[in-house]
Amino acid sequence: MFDKLNNLKIWQKLLLVTGLLALPILALVVFFVDARQRQIVHSREELDGLDYIVALRPALEHLLQHRDASFAVLNGDESQRDSLDTLRKKIDADITAIDAVDDRLGKALRVSGNWQSLKASWRQLQPQAVAVFPKESFTRHTAVLNQTLELFRLAGENSNLRSDQQMEFFYLADTLIAQVPQISEQLSQLRSAGALLASRGRATPEESAQISFLMRLVENTNETIQRNMAGALRSGLLSTGETATATLSGATKNAVAAADKFRKEADREIVSKPDAITIEARAFADMGNVASEDYFALLDNATSRMRTQLNRRIGDLNDEKYGQLFIATLVLLLTGLIAFSVNLGITRQINSILKTFESIRVGDYAARADTFYNDELGQMAGALNTTLDNTVSLIQSREERDNIQHSIMKLLDEVSGVAEGDLRKEAEVTSDITGAIADSFNYMIVELRQLISSVQTTSFEVDRSARQMQSSAESLAEGSHRQSAQIAEASQTIEQINHSIRQVATAAGTAAKVAETALLSARDGSLSVQKTIDGMDSIRVQVQETSKRVKRLGESSQEIGEIVQLIGDIADRTSILALNASIQAASAGDAGRGFAVVAEEIERLAERAAESTKRISNLIRGVQSDTSEAVTAMEKTTREVVGGSQLATEAGSRLGQIETVSGEISRLVKEILDATRLQAESSDSVTRKVSGVTEFTSRTATSARQVESSVRQLASLAAALNDSMSRFKLPQNETQRETTHA
Repeated sequence: MFDKLNNLKIWQKLLLVTGLLALPILALVVFFVDARQRQIVHSREELDGLDYIVALRPALEHLLQHRDASFAVLNGDESQRDSLDTLRKKIDADITAIDAVDDRLGKALRVSGNWQSLKASWRQLQPQAVAVFPKESFTRHTAVLNQTLELFRLAGENSNLRSDQQMEFFYLADTLIAQVPQISEQLSQLRSAGALLASRGRATPEESAQISFLMRLVENTNETIQRNMAGALRSGLLSTGETATATLSGATKNAVAAADKFRKEADREIVSKPDAITIEARAFADMGNVASEDYFALLDNATSRMRTQLNRRIGDLNDEKYGQLFIATLVLLLTGLIAFSVNLGITRQINSILKTFESIRVGDYAARADTFYNDELGQMAGALNTTLDNTVSLIQSREERDNIQHSIMKLLDEVSGVAEGDLRKEAEVTSDITGAIADSFNYMIVELRQLISSVQTTSFEVDRSARQMQSSAESLAEGSHRQSAQIAEASQTIEQINHSIRQVATAAGTAAKVAETALLSARDGSLSVQKTIDGMDSIRVQVQETSKRVKRLGESSQEIGEIVQLIGDIADRTSILALNASIQAASAGDAGRGFAVVAEEIERLAERAAESTKRISNLIRGVQSDTSEAVTAMEKTTREVVGGSQLATEAGSRLGQIETVSGEISRLVKEILDATRLQAESSDSVTRKVSGVTEFTSRTATSARQVESSVRQLASLAAALNDSMSRFKLPQNETQRETTHA
């Protein structure tokens, strides 16, 4: 190997060394360029997640404010009602802005489904914000806010913000994505619950424990944010100058201090004295608003710093990538230049060799290749020249070549008829170079004659058998087709019979239902008639009793008439007595004047009594007449009731007979229905079997048609084979043998 390497020219060695060095350099450059490109893509994904979080930020703030305002209104603070409409409009505007960002980035970040779910929850919540109990409204708002916090988390994780390789970015991303939204929610809950207790002036032990729990959550999250921001600012990686670092650090201190102050105020004013809360609700809420606003200010400042640093990182990565690409380009250009120089030397030697081959192709066996270098190609040119020298000594003379050509042409003339199918010719066997070929050709012709003769005989037999099979297949296909048509007609007829049986079964079922209905109606009618008979018997008894009472009333009216007559007699006597008294009073003069007045009054009473007696007598006679008529009518009614009762009894007897007949009809109809059902089931079974036979016959007919088609194709192929074999011409003995076989 070292000997071969020493034989190479200096430019070939240079090419080899350059290639060996360029390949690993290019591989390293490609590796680093690909790594920088992946880092750029990663950073751009982080920017997309940051854009989504920036779009979510105002929606989170306004949803927190909306929950607090709704909770306050439901607890009696009407001053917050006007702000609800304003907050709804702001949230609707926030949703429109997020929709635009989601259309652009939601699919890549895999958060579109969560965003649509959040919008649906807000639409369901909006009309019920102040139409339910305070606790329920707070719970529903909290569910929507939890969806918002989850969207923050997904946008950060799916965009790789929380998986950045630099710890400073990780700390800041965790603060933006998880901690600030979480502490904003905790501050909001503490603000709402504390303001409610402050307005009430006292707190139960459970409410005080809830405030303590929220305070601990705020304290823990506050400490986490403080540690994260300290870690993010420790190396100064996120700063773009001293002013920017001071601004971010100041925003962190303000937010942490405001949250800590708010927590301590809740501890001092609510938890420490739950029975005597003196702080005003508005003052407590304002303190919570300050802490929440400071944290949102920290979120905005940190977002801006992270965006600036990510853009700077992308710029630096692009610069590194383009620098590495420049190095790779220089290496490629240098390698190409060296390869071009080497290619010139290689091409010169190759062109010389190709020129030599072209001369040999046209018959110039005196041509030789030039040797320019002592490398592999030069050695190839030398070997080619040596080969040409050896080949020239082996080339025959022109006379020998002409004789060989004449023999070959003669052989071609003798065997040319075989190409046209004439197997009767044979080649002449001579002693020259073509004699062995002619002998072999004659042997091949003999074997080919036997093969063609056998094939012709076989093709004729196949053609005749195929025609017979075609005729049989056509008859079979036609018979199968007729059989299939007849079975199909029989199947249709059986189907019609089956349909008729089903109709009869349906009618029998309907008749059975009608018979059962008639039987039930007859039974109901019999019961009704029996009840009618019982009612008529009761009416007859009542009418008889009433008739007796009316008779007694008539007898009583007669007694009343006698009493009235007696009263009339008394009135007549009183009138006479009054007349006599008047006569005596008149004879008595002035002394009897007063008595005369009394006598006149008694006479008038007697006249009125007599007149009333007459009227009573007339009424009694009318009552007696009506009573007599009523007694007569009741007796007639009693007779009619008795007759109706007899008729009802007869009707009951007839209905009983009808019930018996209806029961018999129902039994017979049921038997008919059962028999019809069995017949329908048998008919269905026959129909299914006939359908199976029809399907089998149809498949048989199809198979017969396929067989017919295959046989027809076989006959066509046999005829074509026979035609192909007929073009071969055999000697007389082979022809006679073929005729004998035919």
